[in-house]
Amino acid sequence: MTDKSVIVIGSGFGGSVAALRLAEKGYRVTVLEAGRRFHDTDFAASSWQVHRLLWAPWLGLTGIVRLRLRRRLLALTGIGVGGGSLAYAGVHHRPGAAAFRAPGWDPAVDWAAELAPHYATAERMLGTSGPPPPDPATVDAEAALHRAAETLGLPAGPHAVRTGIHVGTPGVPEPDPYFSGQGPPRTGCTQCARCVLGCRVGAKNTLVKNYLYLAEKRGARIRPLTTATGLRPRPGGGWDVHTTRTGLPIRRTVLRAGQVVLAAGAWGTAELLHRARAAGALPRLSPALGTRTCTNREVLLAVSAPGFDTGPGVAIRAAVHAGDGTLVQLARLGRGSNPLAAALTPLPGPRRARAHRPPLRHFGRRTALLLAMEGRSSSLTSRHRHGRLTFRHADGPAEPVRLPAAEEVARGYAEQLGGTAHTWWPQRLLRLPCTAHLLGGCPLGTDPRTSVADPWHRVHGHPGLHLADASVVPANLGGNPALTVTALAERAFAAWPPAGAPGDHPPPGPPHRPARSPE
Repeated sequence: MTDKSVIVIGSGFGGSVAALRLAEKGYRVTVLEAGRRFHDTDFAASSWQVHRLLWAPWLGLTGIVRLRLRRRLLALTGIGVGGGSLAYAGVHHRPGAAAFRAPGWDPAVDWAAELAPHYATAERMLGTSGPPPPDPATVDAEAALHRAAETLGLPAGPHAVRTGIHVGTPGVPEPDPYFSGQGPPRTGCTQCARCVLGCRVGAKNTLVKNYLYLAEKRGARIRPLTTATGLRPRPGGGWDVHTTRTGLPIRRTVLRAGQVVLAAGAWGTAELLHRARAAGALPRLSPALGTRTCTNREVLLAVSAPGFDTGPGVAIRAAVHAGDGTLVQLARLGRGSNPLAAALTPLPGPRRARAHRPPLRHFGRRTALLLAMEGRSSSLTSRHRHGRLTFRHADGPAEPVRLPAAEEVARGYAEQLGGTAHTWWPQRLLRLPCTAHLLGGCPLGTDPRTSVADPWHRVHGHPGLHLADASVVPANLGGNPALTVTALAERAFAAWPPAGAPGDHPPPGPPHRPARSPE
């Protein structure tokens, strides 16, 4: 195809990789992002600033998190230029080889081996390192986790998580430390713990600090507040992308490109494909669309105690393996997060439990979150009904609202602090699975009957249409997926030829042939 134009729908961990790597190869790249562009000082200073946190533009809220509620699922997804990196805790989890042998991963591909060099590239680009050292002048919340792990007989004990946060000198700007001066200036982490509210310091390595920044320098264009609403192949090749501009008056536009990369997240990409198939635009889409949708089997717990202070630090510093493939991460809320912490307040309970609960005005810094994820195999299937995405149970056990292994860790941690442990009351009361890391819906594979796209992320039956986001991750990872999504995208776009050249992109269809590894 001589048309060198590419539209990338979404600017998260997959879309940002597409933007940079394709711009480097000479393609004319346009990135569409439904959310707005943020400067560091635009993020919320506290969770009282709901308009800077939540996305509901019809209510005047243009923040970085969108809540989507269905009968069987509550999903939190990032929105804005930089996608989920704006609101994530900066955790870079690299799963073991066993994760890629789970049901859903095509066994024709040695995923662990092929992804290994791309994980290394992703870690270099995202600045993966250990977390900043804890402040010795404050109570170290991890010490209580160590004691709880010993009491519970967890042999591995807690371990430090790897993060994408610039340590540097706290609060001091310095020239780009990552890309030989080609990136933006950075400021050292102040350990305010408000990573998930959006880093106002500029220390968190969001995608606007690396992939997207470098992509724009190489000519990629980013169009914020632009939502893709439909796709249609053009006769003779190329694509029409129907878009809506956020705001009043509503403006609808049709953009054209030689190729399209869908990177709107597991929810957004599946919804676009479902909608296009229902409209008759993509009649050859695989029947596997919507399958292998996963919640990462997440449960959120909290531990609070009077007199306890989580202290400064990054949002997530330490984690413990609780057995049965359950990973429990210890998270701080940071000062100014009382409304967020209040949402975790348990419903009225026994007098003894109330006595161990701190006053609401101190709830934020007296509360530690425990985010639990389980690698056990289970999935949902998404469908498009009455103009919206719905979900039904598919394979494996039901999506959890409780994880016994994680609750045992929470109780042990609470005992060490003299406090109380509880789960997020909507999850417990409504019996509703919740996730901040929705995965799957568009599995990869060599068989079009069981996969939406081939191992190189090309949608079966529709040349020029590609996938590059969490929708291609077909199984629960049991850990934060950002690094895996980035590595998958690096692998996919490393195989693209330079613009206008035939290159060595593997031909469609089986058998699978690995492409060359990046140098």
